Amino acid sequence: MTSFYSRAFLFVLLPLWSFSQVVDDVIVQPSINISWETGNRWSFNSVIEQRNSTEDSFKALHIQAAQFASYDIGFYSQLGLGIMYRELFDDARPEEVRFTEQYVYSRKYNALKIAHRARWDQRLRGDRTTHRWRYRLSSSLPLNGFAADVSEFYLTASLETVFIAERNERPGYDQRFSLGIGRQINKKLKLQLVTEYRFEDFTANTERLLFLNIGVYYKL
Repeated sequence: MTSFYSRAFLFVLLPLWSFSQVVDDVIVQPSINISWETGNRWSFNSVIEQRNSTEDSFKALHIQAAQFASYDIGFYSQLGLGIMYRELFDDARPEEVRFTEQYVYSRKYNALKIAHRARWDQRLRGDRTTHRWRYRLSSSLPLNGFAADVSEFYLTASLETVFIAERNERPGYDQRFSLGIGRQINKKLKLQLVTEYRFEDFTANTERLLFLNIGVYYKL
């Protein structure tokens, strides 16, 4: 059993080893996620995370906090609203406020959970307003049984496409692929490690980034 979990970890970390030779930067991004439900159709999620570059040396880029609210409309669907504030560690660049509207459809097929998410972001940075339309297909699968029980592991993967538009600017396209592993520590707490490979502005001056996302998830 131990060797099985070791192989699972290596499977998740393989993109980090494979793509490290062909990326422009490796980003380390730890986060804390707290979620809770109200007992009716509303649920909420708070996130704080920090982004760090390792291109030349380990350097903090920014810290951000976000709050999301979701409403269950039935038929495996939710509508959501979010707001985010990003503080950049660069005096030459303005801070960012972001508003998000989203629709999520998620459903389980035996042990496999599939989710579709469509998002519209409005990024406000100084006098600039950037719109981003995003679609993500994601899945999660427990490594034992039909659900990830306490002390058990699960796999997660996603594919996301982003279209970016801004006044007087050329439209841009991003493509993101991710693969990760998580562990359910107890009924309220889980840890997750996800490697994400990004092609940013892939139709023009492509920037290739590898993210190492380390998440702590706690449910109230």
